[in-house]
Amino acid sequence: MNPLQMLAVLLPAVYATSAALFAGAVDADRERAARWTLRAAIALHALDLVLRAMRVHEFPIVDLWTTVSATAFSTALLWSLVARGARHSGSGGIVLALVAFVQFLASSFIELTPLARAVPLDALRIVHVAMSVVAVSALVLSGLHGALWLTLFREMRKRRFGFLFQRLPDLDVLSRMTRRAALAGFLGLTVGLNVGIGLAHSLKSPGFDYRHPEVLLSLLLWVHFGVVAFSQLIPGLGARRASFAAAGGLVVLLLSLFLMLLPHPFHAGA
Repeated sequence: MNPLQMLAVLLPAVYATSAALFAGAVDADRERAARWTLRAAIALHALDLVLRAMRVHEFPIVDLWTTVSATAFSTALLWSLVARGARHSGSGGIVLALVAFVQFLASSFIELTPLARAVPLDALRIVHVAMSVVAVSALVLSGLHGALWLTLFREMRKRRFGFLFQRLPDLDVLSRMTRRAALAGFLGLTVGLNVGIGLAHSLKSPGFDYRHPEVLLSLLLWVHFGVVAFSQLIPGLGARRASFAAAGGLVVLLLSLFLMLLPHPFHAGA
């Protein structure tokens, strides 16, 4: 069997298993098993990316579905870092279920015999693409944890101490995870945006304009999640407002991703 075909089948299943283990982790032993399963999934996914790079003799993100798969990988890896030090990782079941679904979509449509780009990416384009994937993953995590903070806060105000109250981290932990993810996204956008803008200027890319909706939304996301990342230092911007901002920024991010799927001259060949 083609190793890439085997990994395409395995990855969604292992991520889903990890999500189920985190969702049902009621003690330290079960959470330890969930974390080891997640590490196995991340290692297998890294192997998939390495094999693809070896097949095409270049950076493995070559089309839409390899980008989707790389985003799933980045999201799982970033969550494992953002959640470090938390007393328990109740958001893991939700995050990894989303990762499993996204990877299932990627595995359903990804090329099992990958083809190289017509024009290979140079070093700067690789940095632009890689940092953009990291930024998307981090901003999704920040928006998702912001939404979880708001959900838990509402449940507590209504004195509903049910499943969510028992399984989710406390509000302080969720707030910290929201800010950590926002900081990772802010840094990824800082590098990815500046490299992309620099390339567009140096190559005099047709169609590039700061007033273009995609560019404007990307700049807005950079400022928006920068504010979320440093919200603890900004007077009057408490955890609740920062969570609202992160959850709202997720909507803007999804709109930005939709615009990126549309063909633009300045993204041709990217």
